[in-house]
Amino acid sequence: MPHLHLSLSPAFGHEPDLRQLATVLTDLTARHLRKDPLLTAVRFSLLPASHWFIGARSLAADTRASYQLEIQVTAGSNDDVQIAQFLAGVHSALESALGQVHPTSYIVVQQVPAAAWGYGGLSQAERRQGRPAQPQEPRAKEAPVSPTV
Repeated sequence: MPHLHLSLSPAFGHEPDLRQLATVLTDLTARHLRKDPLLTAVRFSLLPASHWFIGARSLAADTRASYQLEIQVTAGSNDDVQIAQFLAGVHSALESALGQVHPTSYIVVQQVPAAAWGYGGLSQAERRQGRPAQPQEPRAKEAPVSPTV
């Protein structure tokens, strides 16, 4: 159930196909990190080159793209070899998709404790224990608060 957030500043004249990028990132996550594609969420943030700096130099003064990919996975669910293969695969795919990429582009694999995150109202730790999701009780409407004078 990974969550990926790709921030990117495309090279001048390149318009990335976000649907294709989502597909590629989902496939690489499944292949290298063994994550279920149906539970993989991908989010994008596109930034103009004038808002991205490397070494205090704006990418607007450069012709290259840059990116930062953050992915959250459950701690201990992947080993160093799998993560290294993921890093290499993602960088190669993003170079292909974005054109010339600045070498100071980052991928961060955040390993989150199983009890500290989840989806559908359950933590990953609860899922491992086979605990079913608890139905949410509908909230009663609260009476409006009258301002005091």
